[in-house]
Amino acid sequence: MRTVVAALVFSCLLSVRAAVAQDDADLPVSTPGFHQLTLPDADRRYTLVLPPGYTGEEPIPLVVSLHYGGGVTPFYGRGLLESLIEPALSELGAILVAPDSAAGDWANPLAEQHVLELIDFIEARYNVDPERTLLTGYSMGGRGTWYLAARHPDRFKAALPIAGMPQPDSATADWTIPLYVIHSAADQVLPLEPNREIVEQLRAEGADIEFVVVTDIGHYEIPRYRSYLESAVPWIRWAWGE
Repeated sequence: MRTVVAALVFSCLLSVRAAVAQDDADLPVSTPGFHQLTLPDADRRYTLVLPPGYTGEEPIPLVVSLHYGGGVTPFYGRGLLESLIEPALSELGAILVAPDSAAGDWANPLAEQHVLELIDFIEARYNVDPERTLLTGYSMGGRGTWYLAARHPDRFKAALPIAGMPQPDSATADWTIPLYVIHSAADQVLPLEPNREIVEQLRAEGADIEFVVVTDIGHYEIPRYRSYLESAVPWIRWAWGE
């Protein structure tokens, strides 16, 4: 009998701990810095960065970062945040969120759904200014930026693909948000010319687009893009109407 009672007590304790853990997962973290988290009930990982001095009292910007390709190990999106996005855009004082892709390439309907669900989750828990949102990404994430920004101008006020590739429908999309494209002529994986061609077509149609051509950075030299992304900060503020 004692053994049975002990087993029941132990089982109850485990249930309580699981419930507490789930409750904790549903609560927003509030400490500035990097946080590796999982979307409740979805088992999809993401990295969240809260800026220094974050209190939640005032609405602040949101930057969504889409990672490059490769084997997606846990919290894979953190690598791009640490090597490029956070150091280059820290002066924006924004919440940064980087999902791990659970659908292969970002440029597909399932990945699109996942990103939007994560944004909904973040906006429900943090004081995000919907007029100051930015979508950015590198390589595969750059392709995803072209894809998602064209389809959801209501969710993003600016888009900034880096070392990416336009989508087949990028030239025919109804671009209503400004674009800032950064690409290197020395990129040995994704060539410059498709980007240049699309940019010229969009400009001819009146799209608001900046195009920065880097001359000497290879595709895998991600941290070297930092100064070019930092230089985009005034443009980002302009796109947000600041």
